[in-house]
Amino acid sequence: MSKVRQTSLLFLRLALASVAMYIAYILGTMVIGQTGANERGTLALSPAEASQAGKALLLVSLVSALVLSFLILRSRWHGLKLIGATFLVQFGVETFMTQIETLYFNSAVQMETSMLVGVVVAGALRALIFAPLAVLILGKMRKPAQPQAREGTAATGRGKWFVALTLLYVLVYFLFGYFVAWQWEETRLYYTGTAAIKPFFTHFGDLFQEDPVILPFQLLRGALWTCLSLVIVHMIEANRWQVSLAVALTFAVLVALPLGVFPNPYMPPMVARSHFVEIVSSMLLFGGIAGWALYRSKEQRLATVVEHMHKKQEVRI
Repeated sequence: MSKVRQTSLLFLRLALASVAMYIAYILGTMVIGQTGANERGTLALSPAEASQAGKALLLVSLVSALVLSFLILRSRWHGLKLIGATFLVQFGVETFMTQIETLYFNSAVQMETSMLVGVVVAGALRALIFAPLAVLILGKMRKPAQPQAREGTAATGRGKWFVALTLLYVLVYFLFGYFVAWQWEETRLYYTGTAAIKPFFTHFGDLFQEDPVILPFQLLRGALWTCLSLVIVHMIEANRWQVSLAVALTFAVLVALPLGVFPNPYMPPMVARSHFVEIVSSMLLFGGIAGWALYRSKEQRLATVVEHMHKKQEVRI
C-alpha cells in the first residue's frame, strides 16, 4: 500500500473515531437527561450556552478521540483485551477520577445525587460505546500476521515506583492547588466563602487540621492515578518519550478539556478556569514523570531477566 493511501486511510479512521466519540457523547448526554433530574433547573442552557456547548462537543470529541486513538494504534494488544484497556483508561480518567473528587467536595459543588449518578452512568456508557467502535475502526480487532518487536514495557520493581509516584501525585496536587488554583480570588470564595489567602504553611496546617481525611483521600487518588499510568505504559508500544507524552496528554486532555470548554452549571466560569489551568499543568507534569519512570526499554528488560536467572542459579548452587 502506498504511503499516500496509508495516510489517507489513517485520516479517515481518525475522523470516524472522532464521529464515534461524538455519538458516544450525545448518547451519554441523553442518559444524564433521563437520570439527572434537575431540581434547580441547571440543565436548561441559554441559547448562548447551548451554542457554546455544541462547539465544545465537537472540540472535545475530536481531541479526546485523537488522544485515545494514539493509545489504540500504538497498543501491543488487540481485540477484547484492548477494548477493555481503552474502556478502563477512558472511564477511569475522564469520569471516575473526577467524580470521586466531586463527591468529596460536594458541599461546595452542591451537585444533586441524581445528577452525579447520571454523570457517572453517562461516562461509563460513553466509554462502553467508544472503546469497541474505536478498536474496530482503527483496525485493532485482530492480531497482525507478523508479531511486532516490543520496544518497552513497564518497569520492574514496580512497588518502589508505585509508592514514589503515589506520593508524588499528592505533592503535585497540593502544590498546584495552592500556587495555581488557590491564587484566584473566585476559587477561594467558592470553597471557603472568603477571599482571604493564608501563607503556605498556615494554609496546609489549618487544612489538615480541619479536614484530616483529605490527605488519605488524595493518597488513594494518587495510587489510582499510578494504576492508570501503569495500564497505559503496559498498553502501548513506543519509545520512552512517546510513552511519557502519551500518559501526560491522556490525563491532561481527558480531565481538563471538558472542564475548560463545556458550560458548567455548578461552578462559576473563573473557578472552572482556575481548575483548568491547575489540572492541565499538574497532570502534564505528573503524567509525564509517571510515564517516564515506569518505562523500561527492551534491553533493560532483558538485562533484568538475565540478572534474575543468575540469582536463581546462585541460590540453587
